[in-house]
Amino acid sequence: MDKSRMKRWPQYIAAFTATLSMASAGSHIGWTSPILPILKSPNSHLVISSSDASWIASFALLGCIPGNVIAAFLVDRCGRKASLLLAAIPFTVSWILIIVAWTPYILYIARFIAGIGTGMVYVTCPMYIGEIADKQIRGSLGSFIKLMVTFGELYSHVIGPFVSYETLAYSCILIPIIFFLTFICMPESPYYLLMKNREVDAMKNLGLLKRYATQDQLQEDIEQMQKTVIRDLNDKGHFWDLFNTPGNRRAVLIGFGLQAVLQFSGLAAIESYTQEIFEAAGDTTLLAAVVVIILSVLQLVAGMGAAALVDKLGRRPLLLFTTLLDGLTLTITGAFYFLKYQMFVDMSNVGWILHTSVIFYEIFVALGLNPLSYMMLGELFPTNVKGFAVSLANMWSGLLAFAVSKLYQVISDTCGVYVSFGWFAVSCFLGMVFITFMVPETKGKSLMEIQEELNFKKKKVKGTKGQQEIHVSTLA
Repeated sequence: MDKSRMKRWPQYIAAFTATLSMASAGSHIGWTSPILPILKSPNSHLVISSSDASWIASFALLGCIPGNVIAAFLVDRCGRKASLLLAAIPFTVSWILIIVAWTPYILYIARFIAGIGTGMVYVTCPMYIGEIADKQIRGSLGSFIKLMVTFGELYSHVIGPFVSYETLAYSCILIPIIFFLTFICMPESPYYLLMKNREVDAMKNLGLLKRYATQDQLQEDIEQMQKTVIRDLNDKGHFWDLFNTPGNRRAVLIGFGLQAVLQFSGLAAIESYTQEIFEAAGDTTLLAAVVVIILSVLQLVAGMGAAALVDKLGRRPLLLFTTLLDGLTLTITGAFYFLKYQMFVDMSNVGWILHTSVIFYEIFVALGLNPLSYMMLGELFPTNVKGFAVSLANMWSGLLAFAVSKLYQVISDTCGVYVSFGWFAVSCFLGMVFITFMVPETKGKSLMEIQEELNFKKKKVKGTKGQQEIHVSTLA
């Protein structure tokens, strides 16, 4: 890490503790992989059917929708920090219900409540990090979001196969408790404080986040923030303001589009049924549970790679490259299932192909499409509508994830699992077209510069001495 980044260590600490909330969400996501096969076994203390399993896997995604609404209501009233801290409550309550559950319906409720917490942190965490981070490291810190989700999944995957049902839940409840105890000491977003006309507090918190900056540098930064906030809050943010300017409309299209590409690539279904997918490979030298752990470790490494690369390569190249590779690996997975179940080819001796293709899909999606589709939500929208925008984008993502997770089992049972993976692959290839023509590069740009790019159009005017470019403002 270079000296300029070392001087920003308070921002790294704030981002790390904030994203422990994402680790809480990740532990719930990863919980289904080791636990659903146990609950579906005949000797389970709480026997469930295949239909029950699909609802348990998908109810957390459905709960994200009210969680997004709650976050949108709280984030501009209570602040980014308080909204994140409040998310620890549903996470903790959910684990308690999982521990005491005596029917599948209690698990439905527990997973739905966990989804509320997940929806809250998916809205608030990108906003918080996007507003506390310097533009030079905003991409790296934004990548912490999905990195910590992956850590939470790994946590469940590593512990789950080797301990009891109750012990896993007791282990996972520690994460939201640790998050609450550490993040409560972190500073509130200076942007939010300026929105509330608390300039003295904003300057103080900015000083905490930029501990080695001079007073003149802090004053210059706070003045730029004030300009951004004043411009964004000239008209108090309302839902319809999302569509008032070309920049906002374009940001909505980009944010919603990236979420659609991510969810239609099958991420929610693959993460919910990872262990069962690996078991379909047949006789292999590695147990499915062990392969899941290996996968989670590799995902974590890929997430670290994303944090290192996103501010060097840029958002667009990383999105395009990883989405292409995701499409190719999903194609291989679909072909494996087609040969096994449709053509009745004995694939037991080449089960490593299925393992490898799914592992590489998860690595590539963790390297680019997954973290960037969430990180860019914190970059694309102006302050006055950011809460509404991120909340709606995450509601959209939650609906798609719920549909994909629920329909995966239905389609696989009726049409064949290869049909599901075929659609996932096609979605990635279509997503590349969308990224190429619609997604801007935000690397190294301040939040104000990104808004200017989204809202200004370049027009070429022909003159006697050639062509001249002029900027035409379309800001409302």
